[in-house]
Amino acid sequence: MTFNDDTGSGSGNLDYKGYTIGYNKAIGIKNSDLVFFEVGGALSYARYKDDEESGDISTETKRSIFSLNIPASLVFDLEVNKNVSILPFVGFNFRFNLMGKEKTEQTYTGDYEYYENVKDQLMDTDKNLFSDKEKDMGEDNAWKRFQMGWQIGVNAKLYNKFLVGVSYGSDLTEITDNCKFSTISLKLGYCL
Repeated sequence: MTFNDDTGSGSGNLDYKGYTIGYNKAIGIKNSDLVFFEVGGALSYARYKDDEESGDISTETKRSIFSLNIPASLVFDLEVNKNVSILPFVGFNFRFNLMGKEKTEQTYTGDYEYYENVKDQLMDTDKNLFSDKEKDMGEDNAWKRFQMGWQIGVNAKLYNKFLVGVSYGSDLTEITDNCKFSTISLKLGYCL
């Protein structure tokens, strides 16, 4: 996942690594063997980590987000042969952000004899990204719990049992002012 920050604050795009586990159900559309409606549910976890040095102070920032995704897509079943089908799809993704944390820790890396002079300047924070409380993100910067996005991709069904695929999607709504996620996913699945 890429966190696209267009606020001009200087953070730019941040890369998150994540995992998703879910279930999708294909529903046939009347009078068609080629087009299906697919809906599902998935739990996603993504994390970001950054280390920064400024003089003798090292800052480590970690973010983690846990979400429930509900994808809804049109899927086209293009049979190559009896063992392989190509399944391109396009649709929407509805994301409910359940939990989000940001933790920052600062450590002094310089000579120990100067530690007493700087120890009161070191800051550690632990924030809830979705809280509007002042100790967390504040009223104007709290992240949103619900987002909507689009997705496009292609899967390959092998031997009517295994699924491999790739997809790309992006948010239509912002998670916070001028910030959206875009996602590239690699998929592995088993067909019941």
